Amino acid sequence: MGKFKQNYWLSLLTWLVIGIISLLALPNISQVVAEHGQTQIPSSAKSEVAKTIQQDWGHHLKNTRQIVVVFNNGDQQLSGQQQKKITQTIHKLKADKDKYGIKKFTTAADNSATQKQLVSKDKSTQLLQLDVSKKRSVRESTRNLKKAAATAGVKTYVTGGDVLTDDFSRATEEGIKKTEVIAVIFILLVLIVIFRSIVTPLISLLSVGLSFIVSLAIVMNLAKNGWLTISNFTQVFMVVVMFGIGTDYNILLYHQFKNYLSQGLEKHAATKHSLKVAGKTILYSGSSVLIGFLTLALAKFSIYRSAIGVGIGVAVLLLVLLTLNPFFMATLGEKIFWPSHQQAETKTNHLWSFLSKNSAAHPFIALGIVFLVALPFVFTYQNGLNYDTTVELPDNYSSKQGFKVVQQHFSQGTAEPTTIYIQSDHKLNNEKDLKNLDQITRQIKDQSGIKTVASVTRPSGTKINQLYVQDQLRNLNGQTGKVQSGLGEISRQTGTSSFDSSQLKDIGNKTQLIGQKLKEIQSASQSGSSQQNVLPQLQQKMTAAGQPLSAQQLQMLGVMLQQMQGQQKATLNELQQSLQAIAAYTQAIGQDAQGTGQQLKEQQARISQASKGLAQINGGMTSMSQYLQGLQNSAAGATFYIPQNVLQSSTFKSAQDNYLSADKKTAKFTIILSSDPAAKKSLDKVNALQTQVKNNLQGTSLKGARVAVGGQSASLDDTARVSKADFFRSAALMLIGIGIALMLVTRSILQPLYIIGTLMLSYFGGISIARWLSGVFLGDKMLSWNTPFFTFVMLIALGVDYSIFLMSKYREYGAWNDVPSRRIVKASGMVGTVVISAALILGGTFAALIPANVVTLTQVAIGVMSGLLILVFAIPTINSSLIRLTYPLDDKMKQKEKK
Repeated sequence: MGKFKQNYWLSLLTWLVIGIISLLALPNISQVVAEHGQTQIPSSAKSEVAKTIQQDWGHHLKNTRQIVVVFNNGDQQLSGQQQKKITQTIHKLKADKDKYGIKKFTTAADNSATQKQLVSKDKSTQLLQLDVSKKRSVRESTRNLKKAAATAGVKTYVTGGDVLTDDFSRATEEGIKKTEVIAVIFILLVLIVIFRSIVTPLISLLSVGLSFIVSLAIVMNLAKNGWLTISNFTQVFMVVVMFGIGTDYNILLYHQFKNYLSQGLEKHAATKHSLKVAGKTILYSGSSVLIGFLTLALAKFSIYRSAIGVGIGVAVLLLVLLTLNPFFMATLGEKIFWPSHQQAETKTNHLWSFLSKNSAAHPFIALGIVFLVALPFVFTYQNGLNYDTTVELPDNYSSKQGFKVVQQHFSQGTAEPTTIYIQSDHKLNNEKDLKNLDQITRQIKDQSGIKTVASVTRPSGTKINQLYVQDQLRNLNGQTGKVQSGLGEISRQTGTSSFDSSQLKDIGNKTQLIGQKLKEIQSASQSGSSQQNVLPQLQQKMTAAGQPLSAQQLQMLGVMLQQMQGQQKATLNELQQSLQAIAAYTQAIGQDAQGTGQQLKEQQARISQASKGLAQINGGMTSMSQYLQGLQNSAAGATFYIPQNVLQSSTFKSAQDNYLSADKKTAKFTIILSSDPAAKKSLDKVNALQTQVKNNLQGTSLKGARVAVGGQSASLDDTARVSKADFFRSAALMLIGIGIALMLVTRSILQPLYIIGTLMLSYFGGISIARWLSGVFLGDKMLSWNTPFFTFVMLIALGVDYSIFLMSKYREYGAWNDVPSRRIVKASGMVGTVVISAALILGGTFAALIPANVVTLTQVAIGVMSGLLILVFAIPTINSSLIRLTYPLDDKMKQKEKK
């Protein structure tokens, strides 16, 4: 006995040392959860591929997160004074950008494109988009930006995907604190009522609390070093599971201990017998729970794998309960129940006894009633789940308020836009690839449910008309019309112009005639009479007249004639020369006039031919104009074409910087959906978009490019697909693990099937009730996406305990050599009170999740409590009916033997 006592003291000292070490080694839980507790999706998922591409985007944006600052004036337009204050706030942030780790600003004042995107249509809300370094935690960045962005007279919010996720973690942390306090108070009160003692509840809470601290330290340190997966829910479910089943196990152990004490056993002997009987049941039950949680280590989805932490907690809990509790029992003895001195009583539970007795007597009727009751739950079970993370947050969180403001004043998808990346093996800043990218932009925009699409060719989300063939053809057609008009005028003028060359010919003839006459005058001047001929003729005429001239008169006349002849000769010589020159020139003019007339006649013929040619050209220009007009109005007119000078311009550079990566090999499309990013149709849309873009790239220069879709909708779609696929896989693994454990406990093949069937019934009923009550009281008609999984895990892993309690007692009565149906009825009556008490405590512990004000936790609490209520009625009914049907012959033989 001394050795027995010594072992208990050693156990106490060991756990005290372990507890102190655990407290000292416990890391910062908030930081561990923030760094390692986020949902992890396989790296092959489209949203994860998009994140990888974003990290290599360049432009100094590597390792950054996007945060949105919202400036709002309610439903009223921002005034000029408010706009001025907002501008001052932005300038202040830019001045201190290094202080806040801001790598990039996108403001409404940047250009017309951002003005359109970041200012609401009613002018009441303005957004500021920031790319912030991840070197600071989300919580730190959010806290600092809230202070820096606060603007007098304007409602200011800081929001974004990472901010909402971090606030959800914070809300869960605050909820855990409430849950812990409420659970402890509830368990304390229940234990006081059950044992009518103050000491028993304190010892129970001490042992469970110590196991929780030790297991939490183990889980968080493993997660901190990357050796274990955790989630935001790991700690809170460790609390409710460990305190819930830990208290159940303690009740079972203390009841057994009290029973042996009342039989007169000494406290050490009572302790040993209690461990042998109740400890065996606890070990069987706890092992089944442990196996159920540990099988989730094989899950692929991080949220599901995070349940391993609960399994570690259960393992530590079993060690503490079965090694530390004996110390208090063996040391305190009856004082453990002080001040109560009431003897332990074994009472038959009338409810379970009634249900079991009637089910064994009328198994088909009992199973028929169960079937009819279960049928509505099974048929009303729905797979539609809500993936909106903002629903999880209480309304008093500013990040959620800001998110709702953006959805209210912009398109619903503005708060969380979808991003498509196309990653090629060559640069995309060329006319051919840009044309393909613009075609992809147009094809995306043409889809239903798409509000806007911004890309390198449409940075503002709308077409730049000058970069499309249609607009370019419109300008060309305008120039062609002017050319046609000019050609028509020339054609008309050349067509109506004619020249009468006969007039030039007549001028030539007449001019030559003048020249000929002038030559004749010259010849006549050379044949003038001499002096010798004039005097004799004059003497002859005077003699005939009767007045002959004297010799003296003749002499005088001769002298005079001689003088005149000299003068005349000189004049005639000059005249002859002049006439000769004039005649020559005049004749030449005549010849030239005739030649010119001939040339003009030939030229007129050529002009006539040119006029006909111009008419033909003009006709061709008309046909060409008609063709270009048709091309302009056709689908081909919508083709993108960027001239080289525009491509290399500074204006187009900003579009390239925003929508092409630094190496120009990756293009980005920013898509605003018309619907809520978390809505099912949004999730379906982004998945369809990736398939569409991949198909549309076939047959282009980008056919081998890598396509990835990022953003909240893509991430939620990946989460939905991974979680759904892994849910069934993880559930199957868990059921197989628990089934094997039940076979070892019950030493039967059929009984584990009965138990698992009962547990599944409780799950379908619990989850359906949770959906209905959530719609009635919470206003959420759909369950959160992870509610079904956690409800399933908790009900299956924890509900199996109660079946094991019953079947253990059933096997215990097997030694009495009674018929199976009577044994199950007797066992049901004996364990009914224990099971109902345990279910009440576990249900109450889960009810402590409701004040956490987190939708998922509230729904899980409702589902588990509803499932436990179903189990309270289903376990004795179904098991008794099926055992009666399984061993009918055995029952008859036993009854005949007794007769």
